[in-house]
Amino acid sequence: MNNLYNMAKTGLSTAGYALSVVGNNLVNGMSAGYSRRDVIIGESGGLSTARGFFGYGANMVGVERAYDAFANNQLRGSISQYNGFTGRYEQLADIDNMLGDEADNVSVSLGNLFKAFSNLHENPDEGSNRSAVLSALGSLTQRFKDSGKRLSGLEASTNTQIEQSTNAINNATKQLAEINTQLERLQGQTGTAPADLLDKRDQLMEELSQHIGIDVQENQVTGRVDITLADGRPLVSGNTAYKLKTSPSAADPKKTIVSYVGSDGKASPLNEESITKGRLGGLFKFRNEDLVMARNDLNQIAFQMASRMNEQHKEGFDQNGDPGKDLFKLPAIKGIANSGNTGTGALDNVSVSDFSKVTAENYTITFEGGAWKVTGEGGRTVTVDTTDPTKLKFDGLELDIPTGAIAGDSFTLNPVAGMAEGLEKNITDSTELAASDDPAGGVSNSLNIKKLLDIQDEKLIGKSTLSDAYSTLVGNIGSRASEVKTGIGSAEIDLNTKYDTKQQIAGVDMNEESIKLTMFQQYYMANTQIVQTANAMFDALLSLR
Repeated sequence: MNNLYNMAKTGLSTAGYALSVVGNNLVNGMSAGYSRRDVIIGESGGLSTARGFFGYGANMVGVERAYDAFANNQLRGSISQYNGFTGRYEQLADIDNMLGDEADNVSVSLGNLFKAFSNLHENPDEGSNRSAVLSALGSLTQRFKDSGKRLSGLEASTNTQIEQSTNAINNATKQLAEINTQLERLQGQTGTAPADLLDKRDQLMEELSQHIGIDVQENQVTGRVDITLADGRPLVSGNTAYKLKTSPSAADPKKTIVSYVGSDGKASPLNEESITKGRLGGLFKFRNEDLVMARNDLNQIAFQMASRMNEQHKEGFDQNGDPGKDLFKLPAIKGIANSGNTGTGALDNVSVSDFSKVTAENYTITFEGGAWKVTGEGGRTVTVDTTDPTKLKFDGLELDIPTGAIAGDSFTLNPVAGMAEGLEKNITDSTELAASDDPAGGVSNSLNIKKLLDIQDEKLIGKSTLSDAYSTLVGNIGSRASEVKTGIGSAEIDLNTKYDTKQQIAGVDMNEESIKLTMFQQYYMANTQIVQTANAMFDALLSLR
C-alpha cells in the first residue's frame, strides 16, 4: 500500500512537470525564436523479487529543447544569401527606375535637343526655333544634373545603410559574448544550459546573419558559440566580441569603409570583395559595381557629349558674326589626395588635351621619390608622357605635377567624375547660338547647326553613339536588376524551405501540444485514482475488527 502512495506521488509530480512544460509551449508557441521543449519521463527503478519486478513509479528525467545545429546553420546561410540579394536590389531598382523612365530621361532630352537642332536647320529664320534649342539645352542639362544627383544620393544612402548594418553587427556580437558568459556560468552551476538563453542566442545569430555571412562553432555542452567571418577572423570568441568600425576611405572621403578591429585595437579595412553574403555584402556589391558602372557611364556620356558639342559650336558663328563659345560648362577635373599623405602636394590643375581619349577610369597616381607612377583599373600600368618635367600626360589628360609631394604620397583621379551632376548650360541668349559656318552668313545660314545635328550619328563612346551608349547603360542596369530579382526569388524559396525544416524540428504545433495537454491531464487524473484506491484500501484495513 505504501508503494501505491509512492508511485502516485511520483506520477502526480511527473504529470505536474509535464503539464507545466506543455503549457509553456502553448503559451510561447507564437513567441519569436522560441524552441519547443519536450518532457523526458523515465522509470524510477524498483524492487526485484522472486515473484517478479515491482516498479517504484515514474521519474522526471529532464526537459529537452528541440534543436538541430545543422538545420539552424543551414537557415542562417539562407538568411545571409537572401538579405545579400535584397540589400543590393533595393538600391539597384532605384537606378533602374530612374534611367528607364521612358517619359523623362537623358535619352529623351537628348532626342529633343537633336530635334530642336533639326528644326532650326530647316527653318533658320524662325526665331522660335532658336529659343527651342536654348530650352532643349536647359532641359538636357537639368536631366543630367538630376540623374547625377540621384546617383550621388544613392551613394550617400548606401553609406548610411553600411553604417547601420555595421552597428547592428556590433550590437549582436556584444550580446552574444554576454550570453556566452551567462551560459558557461549557469551550466557550471546547474549542469544544464538554460533553454531561454539558447533561444535568445540562436535568434541573435539569425539577426547577425541578416547583415553578414558567418561561420559558427558551438560547444554542445555549454552552449557557447564562437563566430568568425568568412576569412576566419573572429567576431565572437567566448566572452569577447570583436568590433567592426566605419570610417571615410583614405582614398575617397565620400566612401564609407568598414574595418575590423583586432585584439590589439588596430583597425584594418575589410576586403569588400570577400564579403558576399548578408545585407552588408549586397550593399558592397551595389556600391562597388552597380553604382560605379552607372555613374561612370552617365558621366562619360555627359562629358563626351558636352566636349564634342562645345568643339563643334566653337567652329561656328553667332548672329553677331562672333565665334561661337562653349554650349556647356563642365566642372573642373580634380584629383583627391590620400588622407595618409605626409606631403603638401595637391592635384588641382588637370586639363584635357584630347577629350576623345578620356575614359571613365579610376587612376591612382603615386610619387615614388624619383618618379611618378600612374595605374589604372585592375592595377594596369599607364604609359605616361614626361617630356615636360612639370607635367604628367596620359590618356588625353595633362596634370601639373603636385609640388610638395613626398615619396609614398598618392592621389586618385577619375577625369569624368561629377560631370553629369556638374553640367551647366553656358549660353543664356538664343542670339549666342553659332548656327552659321560663316561670320558673314547671316541668320539664314544654319550649316554649323547641321554639323551639330550630325553629332547624333557619331560614335563618340567606343563604337556607340550617345543614344546607343545610354541605351546600353539602361540595358546593363536593367539586366542586373532582373538577375538580382531572380536571385531573390530563388533565395526566398530556399529560405522558406530551411525555415520550415527548422520549424518541423523545433517549432510548436498547437494541435499536437493540445493533445499532449489532454494526455497529461488524464495522466494526472489517473494518478489521483491511484491515491484514491490506496485510501480505500487503507480505510478497509482500518475497518477490520
